[in-house]
Amino acid sequence: MNTPLPTDKPVTEKFRRHLAELARREQRETQPPQPEVFAVMRAFADRARFVSVQGVLHHVYEYGPANGRPVLLLHGWDCSSYWFYRLAPILGEHGFRVVAFDFRGHGFSASAADNRYDLLTLAQDTLMLADALGMPQFDLVSFSLGSAVALLIGAQAPERVSRQVIMNFGLFRYGALQARLLPVVLKTIFDTLRRIPSKTFVYRYVSATLCQREVTWCDVEMAFTSLVHCDSHAAFLAVTDLVQPERVTQIQRAAATGAPTLVITGEFDPVVPFADSERLAQLLPTAHLHSLLRTGHLVLFERPDEIERLVRAWLLDDRSADETIRPASWSAAR
Repeated sequence: MNTPLPTDKPVTEKFRRHLAELARREQRETQPPQPEVFAVMRAFADRARFVSVQGVLHHVYEYGPANGRPVLLLHGWDCSSYWFYRLAPILGEHGFRVVAFDFRGHGFSASAADNRYDLLTLAQDTLMLADALGMPQFDLVSFSLGSAVALLIGAQAPERVSRQVIMNFGLFRYGALQARLLPVVLKTIFDTLRRIPSKTFVYRYVSATLCQREVTWCDVEMAFTSLVHCDSHAAFLAVTDLVQPERVTQIQRAAATGAPTLVITGEFDPVVPFADSERLAQLLPTAHLHSLLRTGHLVLFERPDEIERLVRAWLLDDRSADETIRPASWSAAR
């Protein structure tokens, strides 16, 4: 069944294009695993709503009871809320009120007319979205660049963040040359990948460079959907801001006063080395560092079941919910 376009509520043009393309693909691609993939996309499209924050329409979806413990999911660079397509429903089933959304310019959220994509603006957007959704206090679960935003949120409004989970992020030490070159290199890779028509090629590239474990074809489809709808300029400006010396210092200061945090890293993450994640965990006032063995940068796709267990147990402060993390000890307060 095709998801009808809303007629009385605002939606972005990107979302309309996505639904139209999805309908065309459903007619053409009828062999497994495509019908199952399309069913997942339809389920998320049915939950889509759009909330205006600072004049920008943001794509939002929710899982779980309205009176559940609020959790905000913050995606990474060139990604979208679709990267949480496994985690969000599971947390909702366990009683959390889960809110996932796309940063401005990313996913199905609109681009900003003023071209403001710095991390402080993304943090302000998140706080204002939480206000609009009636969430005075919440937990944060973040991936990669979204974790920088999460730390800045905690610095701006520490009374609002109860606990948080940070995945595949750390405190890095970029020199001036790296700060200039990295955004350009990443943008070149990003723009090249989104122009490649073959998802199989993209899958092989990502598997060879970012992963240590197999990911599913549905993972590929959800990630590729995020990639092609991301505003290239928005992604470039966001990562440019991330590596600026003043922003790096600000994130470090934010970490020093952060909420109780579970830091999850992949043992062989090629993007965020273990030493960077360890440096972050050491700076946080109360933290536990958990390394997933034989795992790369895409922990949400490589280890979905483990991520669900770790996140749920940490947010509930359940010291017996998951035996796999007990040897490292939950209590890492310093």
